Amino acid sequence: MNTSRTIALVATLAATTALITSCSSEHDAASKNPKTAPVSNARSNIDKKAWPKAIASSGLAQGLSLPLQQYMQTYQDTVTLDNAQRQLQTACMADYGFHITFPPAGQTPPPSADDANMSRRYGITDQATAAKYAYGLPEDSQNQEGTKMPDLTKEQIEVLTGRTSIRTKPTDPEPEPAPSEYNGKPIHKDGCAGWADDQLGLRGLDFSLVSQLDGDSLGQSQQVPAVQSAISAWSKCMADKGYTAATPYDADKVTPHTDGTTTQNEIDVALTDIGCKKSTNLVESWFDEETKLQNQQIKDHQGELDTMRTRNTNALAAAQKVLNG
Repeated sequence: MNTSRTIALVATLAATTALITSCSSEHDAASKNPKTAPVSNARSNIDKKAWPKAIASSGLAQGLSLPLQQYMQTYQDTVTLDNAQRQLQTACMADYGFHITFPPAGQTPPPSADDANMSRRYGITDQATAAKYAYGLPEDSQNQEGTKMPDLTKEQIEVLTGRTSIRTKPTDPEPEPAPSEYNGKPIHKDGCAGWADDQLGLRGLDFSLVSQLDGDSLGQSQQVPAVQSAISAWSKCMADKGYTAATPYDADKVTPHTDGTTTQNEIDVALTDIGCKKSTNLVESWFDEETKLQNQQIKDHQGELDTMRTRNTNALAAAQKVLNG
């Protein structure tokens, strides 16, 4: 989590989730004591059961956790930090006379809790999901829409971000710096968003290293003889059942797919795919070999990874303190 993440979060909040409300009695009370301003009363209504789990609770990947996962930021972590950021941003904006309440994080969970994506890392692994959706995602992970809210005013953007506008796409030019103050009050570095990050210790916290290592280990593991042997055995099993696929990543292309529908043919391929993974012990073999690679990666980057994990732990503790009042 770094400055780019902060700007991305601000862009998301401003473009799709920023709630600008009238000055109700609730906001009047919040402005009198802005440090206790809530993110939103809707937070308690979020269904956490829909949140993805970092460790699969069913299927062939059940209970499997790669070594690098201990250094990853989970979706649960992200929600905690985002809610604390939004609460601090609300309080900060109130100091400038803007009564803005941001909606809670956690309303549109992604399919995977972290970068490892264990339940689908080696292709699909859950028979119950495959029997219903084949290679697709469950309905609650599809077609999610963020909360649509009014845009922020130019002055609110400047106070929130420290910039004159919001860059909504990576290709957009860097926005110009905002004026140094608003109504005589100095604007924080990177605005209220940057101030919130500073309170939580998030500025400069970056998970790109662990993401890179995670991707590297997956790619390297496919060159390991034991994994190649397991993939070949899986491919032969599929061929014996009448399906041609060189790797598990090709299995979803065996039969044509039409968006919005799941055919019985797709389900049959998916169930055969999982059955062949089980009979050839592909998932466990692949996991064992990748575990070895990641253990070596951790040894090679122990200091950097430990520092990153400690910073994340400290940020989460600070976030919980904010959320608990």
